[in-house]
Amino acid sequence: MKFGAMWGVGVGLTGQSYAIPTMQGGVETIKPYVDEFIRFAQKNTELKFLVTRIGCGIAGFRDEEIAPLFDKAMQVSNIYLPETFYTILHSHGQKI
Repeated sequence: MKFGAMWGVGVGLTGQSYAIPTMQGGVETIKPYVDEFIRFAQKNTELKFLVTRIGCGIAGFRDEEIAPLFDKAMQVSNIYLPETFYTILHSHGQKI
């Protein structure tokens, strides 16, 4: 609501948000969308992305399942991950 996301836009930039679908399958179906998001952020360095714990609410995934999808985001300066994702990625040897 506060970042202008539009109802019905399930993928990509919408308002000041970036939609990543999480309800259509397992973690393996979410990964390509996360990879696409990371590429988008790398190409749009003037934007900042505050990532939420996507998929960890009504979609029913655990942080430990979703955080590894964002391992490449750790090296992207305009992507800010939730603290729980940083903790998980750091514990798996990712450089912060």
